[in-house]
Amino acid sequence: MGIGIRSGQLRIYELVLKSPTCLFYGVAGAGKTNILLTLTRDLCKKNRPCLYVSTEETLHYEKVGRQVEDYAYTLFTEVYSLDKLLELVFHTSYMNFQTLVVDSINSLYRAVAYEESSLAKFTFLMGLLRNMSELKGLKILASAQVRAGEEDVEASGMSLLDYYFDTIFQVGFEKNKRFVKLVKPRYKATPINYFEINEKGVVWM
Repeated sequence: MGIGIRSGQLRIYELVLKSPTCLFYGVAGAGKTNILLTLTRDLCKKNRPCLYVSTEETLHYEKVGRQVEDYAYTLFTEVYSLDKLLELVFHTSYMNFQTLVVDSINSLYRAVAYEESSLAKFTFLMGLLRNMSELKGLKILASAQVRAGEEDVEASGMSLLDYYFDTIFQVGFEKNKRFVKLVKPRYKATPINYFEINEKGVVWM
């Protein structure tokens, strides 16, 4: 599969396989969508169909279109409101998908954060996803964007994301190189790996 972290003998792919819920957060353009697409390509097979939900853009369709056979068992869709995302996730609980991918999970919350009910809806969404993971065995993969203009690299709604997700990775840039760093669970030596993006997806260095 080629998805791995060598430092500390910990591999991203192994961690994703073992973890019911995984989150990748970082600034726009860091590579979160490409990581999710690569994981989707590798994990979603005939006996493990996936639902891939985009809440922001449909640019990933160009890459998917060049590798149609690799995504034969993945259904792609888009939602552009928090209410619609909640509705879709609720209906997913009655379907036979083994993996649900949400890219990105906090963009709609960020867009309506000023609304009085948005925090309650976002909390309910996180709880619903966690419940589906624990009771139905649904694997959750998601990305989250970092607030624009913030000095600290933190995703909107991070306290909730940290509470509900088992495994969390930061995706970013370091000296013009892209990296993925394990943030949760925490280890004495933080595993980190660098990667590049080509037309087929993520390539680890």
